[in-house]
Amino acid sequence: MLNSDQMRDFILDLSKTSRFDFQLWSAENGLIFSSITGPANEDFSAFHKKIISCDGFQQARFKKNGAVFGIQLRNGTDVMGSLVTYLPEFYDGKALKKKDSTILTNVTEVQTFLTHIAQMLESQMSSQAETEEMADELGRSFEDLYLYSKIGVQTMQLNFSEKKIYELIEDLLETMRADLTFARFIENPEYNAEIASEHMSAKIFDPAAFVETLIKQLPSDERSLKKECYIINDSKNDPDYQKLHPKRFRFLAVTIETNDHHYGWMGLFSFNMNEIFRQSELKLLKSLASASAMAFENSRLYLESLQIAKKERYVRNIFQKYVPEAVTKKILDRGNRDLISLGEKRLVTLLNVDMRGYSRISKKLQSEEVVSVLNYFFMIMGSAILNHNGILDKFLGDGILAVFGAPVESENSSLDATLAGLEMQEEIEKVNIFAMKNYGVSLSMGVSINTGEVIIGNIGFEKKMEYTVIGGVVNDTFRIQDLTREKANSILISKSTNKKIQSVISTQSRGVKTLGANESRMEVFEVMGLVKPPAKI
Repeated sequence: MLNSDQMRDFILDLSKTSRFDFQLWSAENGLIFSSITGPANEDFSAFHKKIISCDGFQQARFKKNGAVFGIQLRNGTDVMGSLVTYLPEFYDGKALKKKDSTILTNVTEVQTFLTHIAQMLESQMSSQAETEEMADELGRSFEDLYLYSKIGVQTMQLNFSEKKIYELIEDLLETMRADLTFARFIENPEYNAEIASEHMSAKIFDPAAFVETLIKQLPSDERSLKKECYIINDSKNDPDYQKLHPKRFRFLAVTIETNDHHYGWMGLFSFNMNEIFRQSELKLLKSLASASAMAFENSRLYLESLQIAKKERYVRNIFQKYVPEAVTKKILDRGNRDLISLGEKRLVTLLNVDMRGYSRISKKLQSEEVVSVLNYFFMIMGSAILNHNGILDKFLGDGILAVFGAPVESENSSLDATLAGLEMQEEIEKVNIFAMKNYGVSLSMGVSINTGEVIIGNIGFEKKMEYTVIGGVVNDTFRIQDLTREKANSILISKSTNKKIQSVISTQSRGVKTLGANESRMEVFEVMGLVKPPAKI
C-alpha cells in the first residue's frame, strides 16, 4: 500500500516546496522513496527500525550538527512504515543560524510538522484501502450476481444434472478463492461433486475422501440440521478438525435443504489463514445451496411426473384390455370425483356368454389346442363386449361374465349388452370356422342377459382385490344361461332387460321359466334381432 505512485509524488512535491528532505520506508520492503541527495543520502535503516518498533515521534543525532527525525505511518492498528526527515545543522534541540541568517525549525515544530504530514498520509492510505476494499467487494458482488443468475437459470430448468452441479461448484471455487469446494447429496451420491485448486494435490491426495471426513465431523442430529451454517475459522481451535490435516485450515458448510427435506451439504475449504469467511460469502453460499435444493427438488418432481405419466399410460393400456377405451378415459380422467368404491349398489346389466361343446373339445384336443380355441373364442366375444361399453368382469373356464353400466354409468346398459349379444351371434360362425379348419371341431354358444340392482366394487382383501359384482341378479343370469342350451347360439334375456330394449330390439317370449334349484320363476325372452337401428348416444 505504501508503494502508491500518488504517495511518492506527494512526498516529492512536499520536499520541493519545503526546507525538508524525506525518506519513506515500508515496514515490509524497506526504503521505497528518498528525496535526500548527495553526501547526506545515508542509510537510515537502523533508525527506521527503531521508529516502527516504538510508538510516536523519534529523533536522533547524526554526524556533527545534523539530526534525523521520524514518525510511524499507520493504517488503523497496523504499522505500515515510517516517514523520516533529515536536518543537516541542528544542535541541542535549539535552532541555529546559518551564515545567511535562515532560522532552522526547532524540535517541537518538526514534530508538529511530521505529525501533520503523517496524518495526511494515513488518511490517504485509509481512503485508498477503503477504495480497494470497495472495489474488491464490488468485483465479488459481480461474481456473486453471476453465480446467482447461473443457479437461477438452473433452478428454472427441470433436468438438474451431475454436470450442472459440477459447473456450479467449479464457479464457486473461483469466486470464493477457496482451495476446495464441494456438494454432497446423502440420498443421491451420483450428484456429489468436489473441485480442488491446482496446488491442492500436494496437500490432499484424495479430495473426495477428504470431503467425506469433513462431513462426518458435522453433527447429524435433527436440532443441529436446523443451524444456519457450520464454520471452522481455524482448525487448531477444534480438536476434531485439527486431526484431519497437519496444516491449519478454514471450513464452511451449509445445508442443501427445502422446508421438509435435507438433501446434503455445500461447502468451502481453505488453507489461507490470513482471511476469515465473510458474511457475504456465507449469504452467497446459503443462497446457492437453497437454490440448488429447489432445482434438485424441481428436477426430482419432474422425473416423478414423467414416471407417473408413463405408469398411467401403462395402466390405460392394460385397463383397455378389459374395459372399452371410452370407459377407461372417463374413469381415469374423473380422478377423485369418480373413484371406484369398495362397494355400492348400482343398476347394471350382466351378460354371460358360454361356449357349447367345451367338454367334447377338451377330450378330443391336446391342452395347447384347447387353449388356442378358447383364446380365439374369448378374443371374438370379448371384442364384442368392449365394442359396446362393457367391461370383462371375469373369465369362467369356457365363458365370460361382462358388466354394462359400471363403473361408468350408461344411458341404457340393457341395450348395450343386447347389442353386444347380437354381435356375438354374428361372429360365432367365425369362431366355428377357426375351430373346424385348425382342429376339426365345431362349437356354438349361448348368451344370457339380465338387468337389476347389484353390489359392485372392489371385493377381497388388501393383498388381492377384484372389481366384481355380487347379488341375486348375478345368480339369475347364470340360471338363464342354462336355458340357452335348448337352442344353439341363442340370446335369452330377463323381463327387466326386455322392458328397456323393446322399442329397438325384437324379442319373443319363451314363457315363465323356473330358474335353478330355488325354483324362482321369471318370464324369459329370446332376442330375435333389431327392430330399428338404435339412436346414437
